Formats: sequence, structure tokens, C-alpha cells
Amino acid sequence: MLEIFRSFFTAYWYVIIPVVFTVLLSIPVIVYWSSFKYWLMKVRIRLPGLGRISHWVKHPGEKEKPSDTNTKPIGFLSSELELCSFYDKYYREHQPSEANFRRSQDYLGKIQEDGRREKGLGLWTLIIVLMLIEATAFGFALAPFALTLATPNTALAGAFAIGLVISIIGLFLSEFAGRALYKNRVVDNIMSYENLRRTGAGGDMISTHIITIDNTNDDDSCAPYQQMLNRVKVDKDGDMPAKRFTMLIGYGVFIIGLAVAAFWVRTETLNAQESDLIANPPAVMQSADDFPAADNVPIPDDMKALSDSATHKSAQDQIDSLHRASLVTFAVLSGLFIFIQASSTYLAFIFGFAGTHSRKAWERTHKFSSADDFMRYHANKARGVANDAQASLGTLQGLQMKVFRVGGKELEALRSDLLNRTFESYIAQEDEKNAAKARKNVTDNLGKESRKVIENYFKKVVADLSAAIEAGDNARINDLISVAGPRFEQIADNDPTLADFKKQFAGLSIFNAQPNAAPTTAAVVAPVEPPVAEVAQAVEAAPTPTPTAAPAQTTFDHNAFGDLTGYEEDDIDYVATKKGVDAAVIRRARKLQLLDKSEA
Repeated sequence: MLEIFRSFFTAYWYVIIPVVFTVLLSIPVIVYWSSFKYWLMKVRIRLPGLGRISHWVKHPGEKEKPSDTNTKPIGFLSSELELCSFYDKYYREHQPSEANFRRSQDYLGKIQEDGRREKGLGLWTLIIVLMLIEATAFGFALAPFALTLATPNTALAGAFAIGLVISIIGLFLSEFAGRALYKNRVVDNIMSYENLRRTGAGGDMISTHIITIDNTNDDDSCAPYQQMLNRVKVDKDGDMPAKRFTMLIGYGVFIIGLAVAAFWVRTETLNAQESDLIANPPAVMQSADDFPAADNVPIPDDMKALSDSATHKSAQDQIDSLHRASLVTFAVLSGLFIFIQASSTYLAFIFGFAGTHSRKAWERTHKFSSADDFMRYHANKARGVANDAQASLGTLQGLQMKVFRVGGKELEALRSDLLNRTFESYIAQEDEKNAAKARKNVTDNLGKESRKVIENYFKKVVADLSAAIEAGDNARINDLISVAGPRFEQIADNDPTLADFKKQFAGLSIFNAQPNAAPTTAAVVAPVEPPVAEVAQAVEAAPTPTPTAAPAQTTFDHNAFGDLTGYEEDDIDYVATKKGVDAAVIRRARKLQLLDKSEA
């Protein structure tokens, strides 16, 4: 068998070496995935002839135009904006604050994962090497069966490929099973607080907040088990967190099924070899002196029986030896397979995170002993991304200036704002856009809230007015319309959100009987002055005109203008204009009405 493997590696070294090299190369890609993505993005942008810059040079796009969130654009071309947007994503990742570092530590502490970490380069190398060993072992186990179907080298190559696929599947399943075991342990940790739960809603075993790294302090007042529930997604069994074993059961079925399949393959292979030995028993090698071979020489029966017994014993010994060797081989390979799978599962159990954002929080904090180190690291990273972005942008702008076939004025315009079209300017412009969007969102939210308030007020007025109309209470009808009318009149006719309320309320004014009282009021007030003058002339003997003022006060009807107590002081001028009288008269009538209400 070892000779077969040696022949296989010699014949297919040009396939085996690239496969092994690719598998080993995948280790740093997995561990440093974020850095690899950034490097791959730069390659895609800068690759000569095939990169994005080559495409953008031929298709520069149009200059940006003013918008609601960017009233004074710098003048970037659409190709320049697209290039900057690629780098902007990575630049923003390195703009956290010291408070963000503290929040990440707090997030990990509340879910009790501050002592955990992800698998590093060394562990992933160990796992990949174990996977290759497992694939080789499977190839060794499957080779005898595969050898009957093809040439030895081809069959061994196929067996190794099948073993590699099985090993990869086993690696993924062991990773998922280990993480499932760890999540079940987190559930056990949460349930350990069962006897310490508080009473009431605050003690329920449910998630109370949607917690991220940014708002990790929102549940500071919650119990530890609720803080954990807010940061991990677990299945529920009624109102309680529940452990799940679906992945573990599937993993167990895979292991058992693979063991049964391997045992069946080895059994069938042994049966085939045993049948071949029985059909073609080995010859008993004897010298000519021991057993004459001439046909004319008779052989005694006892010698013939001895010869047959020796032949049968030789075949049986080979079968027994083959069985023992196969059993030992199968036991070793089975033990190796179980050890590798158990090791992978255990590593997945002790490394990794269950929290929704724990890995991100760990990535932000695990390299640094203090917040100052954290800030310096990200400042250097952000500076490096900005330099890379500016280099790519400068390359694009330089190539565009060479290939543009433009007139003098247009070329001058491109050159004039070239110094302004930098990555730093792009970042400042994007920050201003985001700030403008935030302000607009605040304004829109306030507008929605204002409309909601007015809508509720309008519904209440309509409901009260309907009740007053049904009851035939004209005084109540007049009061409602006189109070609400001026308020709705202040809404501009072109207001897109509130003008409809003004129009709807205007239709309700037909129920107001107050306008008919205005002429009566004028008729009562107007004649007041002449009687005062006549009384003054009639009392000639009186030395002082003091009695003349008393009739004027007693004849002032402060209820002639309706109920004025519902108006604010700022509304007096508007009411006086609508009533056609002086504002001082309205104020006087309002004060008297307030006096009546206070004494009632």
C-alpha cells in the first residue's frame, strides 16, 4: 500500500502540490479576512488594463449637481465619487472614539465573553493539517475498494479526492457543532439565574432591548441574565430560553453513518479478497525430493491428505492475517478520525463567540491594552487608507486629464477645481451630507409629530362639535368654533401637510351662530355714548361729573363678543380684527369674563 501511495504522489505531484498550497494559503485569508478584502479591492481598482481605473478613464461620468443635502457640491465626477466611496467604507471603520473602545469592552463584559477569543493563524494551520491527514486516511481506507474500479493511481486519486470532500464536510460540521455546544452552555449560564430572578416584568427571561455596541449602556439597570439575553439570539421554549441539539444530532448521524459506510467498504473489500484466495489457493512449494511429481508414481493417501491440509492451511492463514491486518488498520483509522473530529469540535467550543456583535467588539479591543493604544492604531490605519485613496484618485485624475478631448474653457474648469477634488474634501462633503440628512430627518419627524397633534386636536373638536350639535347646545357649538376657528385660520393655505385640516374645519363654520350677534352688539354699544352725554346735561346741579361714568360701565356688555376666555393673550389682536372692534375692548371683555368664571 505504501508503494501505491509513493507511486501516486510521484505521478500526480503537479496536482497535489497546488492543492496543498491552496489549502495552506487559505489559512491567512481566513484569519486576516478584513485585510485581505482591502488588498483585493485595491488590486481590482489599480490593476493595469483590467482594473476599475481603466474603465473610469474611458467613462468619467458627469459632475455632481446640487441637491437638498448638498447645495454647494465640490464638483466631483461620478467616477471620482465611485472611487472614493470604495475607500470611504474602510476609512470609516478606523474612525472609532475612545468611548467606542469602552463600549466594546462593556458589551463583551455583559455577555461574559471578555475572556474568549477567535482562533488564530496557528490553530487554523493545525486544523487544516489535521483535515489533510484525515483525507489521506480516508483515501487509504477507500483505495482497496476503488482499486477494483480503475487503474491503481486513478483509483487512489479518486479515493483521496473523496476523502478530502468528506474531511471538509466533517470540518464544517465540527465547527458548527462546537459553536452549538457553546451556545447551549450560554443558555445554561442564563438559566442558572432562575432562582435569582426579580419579580414582575423586570424579571422575565426575555430580551428587553435590541442591543448593539453603540447602545450597550441602555440595559445597565437590567439583571445580568437579561443583559446576556439582549446580546445573544437563543431559541425559546415558551417564555424560557431553550437549548437546541439539532446540529449535534446531525453531526452524530454524520459520524455514525460515515463509520458504518467505512466498515461496509472494508468488509466488502475483505470478502472480495477472501473469495479470490479461496478460488485461487496458493500452491505448496515443495522440492522434487519431498513429493515426486511424476504421474506414474502413486502417492499414498496419507501423503495426499497431508498435502491438501497444508494447502488449505496456507490459504486460511493468509485470510486470517488479512482479517487481522484489516481490523487493526480500521481501528487505527477510526481512532484517528474520531480524534480529529473531537479536536475540531473542542476547538470550536472553546474559541469563538455567541454574542451577536461580540466578534466585532473583540476585533476592536483584543490588540490593545488601553484606549490610547486603540486610538493611535486606528489613526494610523485611517491615515493609510486616506493615502491609498488619494493615490488612486490622483492616478485617475491624471489619466483623465490626458485622454479628455475638451475645449479650452472646459479644460480650464477641470484644472481649476482639481485641487479641491481630493479624498479629504470628499470625506468633508459626505459628513456634511450626513449632517444635512440628519437635520432633515429631525425636521420631518417634527412635522409628522406636529401633524399628529393637530390631527388629534381636529378629531377631538369634530367629536365635541358633533356631540353639541346632536344635543342642540348652540352655546357649546359657538364656543368650540370660536376657539378652534382662529387656530385653524393661522395655517397657511399652501401648507402641504396641514392645509387640508384648515379646509375641513372651514366647512364646519356653518354651525356657528355667532356672526348674527355682531349687529346686535353694535346696536347696543353704539347708543351708549349719547345717553351718557344727555345724563351729564340733565344733572346740572351736581358739581362733579362722577355719576356720569357709572351708567357707561353698567351698560358695557362683556358677553357680547362670545366666550373670550379660551383665547390666549397673543390672540387678542387677531380676535379684535375679526370682530371689528378695538383690541382694548376685547381685552376688557375677556377680563370681565374671567372674573365671572372665577367667582362662579
